[in-house]
Amino acid sequence: MVNDGLELTIGRGIRSRRLFIVAALAFSLIALVVSISLISIKVAVLVMVAWTVLIWICIYCVRRRFDWIVLTWLVVFPFCYYLFSFPRERAVFTVDRAFLLLVLLTLVSTPRDHRLLPLGANIRFAGYFWAAYLSVCLISLLGHPVLDILSSYRLIIDGMLMPALLGLYAVKFFPIVHNLSKVHACVCILMISIAIVAGTELLSGTNLFPAPGAVETWVQTSNAKLIRVDGPFENSSVLCVVGTLGFLLIVYTRRLLGGSLTGSQRWLHSAGVLAALGSALMPMNRGLVIALLVCACIDYFATDPLVSRRIWNCILVALLLFTVIGKLFYPGVYENRVTSHANFYQRIAQNLQTLEVIRDHPLIGVGFGLYHDAVLEDSRYEVRWGGFEAMNAPHNSLSAVLAEEGGVGFVLYVAAQLFFVRSMYELRKVNRVGWRAFLYCILVYTIFGFDVDIGYYSDLNLFYMFVLGIILQIQLRMLPREPSNVFCYR
Repeated sequence: MVNDGLELTIGRGIRSRRLFIVAALAFSLIALVVSISLISIKVAVLVMVAWTVLIWICIYCVRRRFDWIVLTWLVVFPFCYYLFSFPRERAVFTVDRAFLLLVLLTLVSTPRDHRLLPLGANIRFAGYFWAAYLSVCLISLLGHPVLDILSSYRLIIDGMLMPALLGLYAVKFFPIVHNLSKVHACVCILMISIAIVAGTELLSGTNLFPAPGAVETWVQTSNAKLIRVDGPFENSSVLCVVGTLGFLLIVYTRRLLGGSLTGSQRWLHSAGVLAALGSALMPMNRGLVIALLVCACIDYFATDPLVSRRIWNCILVALLLFTVIGKLFYPGVYENRVTSHANFYQRIAQNLQTLEVIRDHPLIGVGFGLYHDAVLEDSRYEVRWGGFEAMNAPHNSLSAVLAEEGGVGFVLYVAAQLFFVRSMYELRKVNRVGWRAFLYCILVYTIFGFDVDIGYYSDLNLFYMFVLGIILQIQLRMLPREPSNVFCYR
């Protein structure tokens, strides 16, 4: 059992209230300037109304516990992109940005307290390297007109900065002790809801929550076409990785809760596990299957596995069954996702193109998020292999970093990841099951990233960092401490 005895609220203490007021005024001024600068008066009014609602939420957080806002976000965040982003194209207001603003207010206004978990040197170094990497991302955009590359600045904030802030909050501030069962239930509900949406899309052939500018992708069969479902997310890659991360977190928190679950909670757990696996497999991504097989090989022969061998056997049988069904009844799907030479040759062409970009821009790269524009503007990067052209997108997370931020950005990016993993590796003996849960999340994200560039997606990175932060905080709380610090599992 864990006892942390600490309830975090925004603006507790005189110094914290002052910091909170200063931060709120600063952000209010920014919102006012942005809204006034907008051409449409209607848009400006709506932005200010949304900001007023946000201020009231802040006041609520001052008086109440902030963790309820976090748990609510955890359940509904994928659906907010379609329902509550404004304007729909190039949204200024999103629920994620409002939520992360509250997280930032929490970080800057929470007073120092001896009961807060101390961050080790590895986590601090990971933060320093990540801050340096973000600086390189900004430097790589110098020389480009700001108005022409607003999408790149948005990606830096939404996809790189905001997840890091949420990860810091999850590690240091989120009261996991009082909310472990709630996190388990919220993730189960999240997985069930996205599985329902993805399953409905697969059966109806309709994208229920289309992202702005998204293009539907289909797999041709002998007599019909199957849509590559993406659920409430931007694309199918995000859906399958979120489903896998949700599966790992549900299983791990269930292990920690032990026999304390009620009958209804056990049913919710089973439904959440099945929904998470369904969400992960429905997009039919090969890279995810490889990542799952790697995790299964490690876990299957572990003395104390995270996932029971019975569940791994069921997953492997399901994969084999789907493969056989696809081969017999949907040969077009089987060929497209398994035996097609087109995918292989096109990936070779793409890798050759990426290597040429890296060779021509070795230090700072072509600019954060500007790979596609750079290769289209220069005929030297027209690459073909086996009759197939390159896709003009890196299709590999590490290659994307190396091509767009150069060798300098690549070193900083990898160093930040390694120090973050090292912080958990040094605690592996405290709870090996927690270490394996953390490791499998890293492996799924990394191995899948070798097949698809997923490094810049905000929705995926936010959930990924929250999951890693929660697992790491639990591990830190299991670490024996001085008697004056009562954060420990007993």
